[in-house]
Amino acid sequence: MFILVAYATCHGSTRSIAERIGATLAGEGHRVEVRSVSDVDHVWQYHAVVAGSAIHDGDWLPSGAEFLHRHAGMLAERPLWLFSVGMAPAARGRRGRWFAAHAGIPRAVAVDADYIQPRDLHAFAGVLEPAHIPVRVRPFMWMIGGRFGDFRNWADVDAWAEGIADKLEAE
Repeated sequence: MFILVAYATCHGSTRSIAERIGATLAGEGHRVEVRSVSDVDHVWQYHAVVAGSAIHDGDWLPSGAEFLHRHAGMLAERPLWLFSVGMAPAARGRRGRWFAAHAGIPRAVAVDADYIQPRDLHAFAGVLEPAHIPVRVRPFMWMIGGRFGDFRNWADVDAWAEGIADKLEAE
């Protein structure tokens, strides 16, 4: 099966997760292309699509949202999995758990979700460096349990990608 893994990234964390998903799917015997959403002109040639975006201000990046909307017709006709990369899954403490539980579906996904019907929307934690957050926003980040560091959980990424491979094999 020919699978597209498309991503929208700002600082590279989402790209690295997309590359890991692609490598896992390729390891399961699928032909895979991992590409930035801005480099994808068409999706008709792929049998399945996995797409993801970094989360900024609670939503997908504009390029990720535009990818979903532009290709919605074709995405609705093939198996589709979506992932988001943000800090909600890494939040800690009582406030952090509340924030993570109430993060909700990104608006960019919710707009087209009924039409494109993704099989799953998974949230992964990413990397947060001091340079990514303006100084004036840091107190709010700390208040909700945020912290700096690399919070990517590669076992979670691998398990999710293996689950996709299993579902595609079953079909």
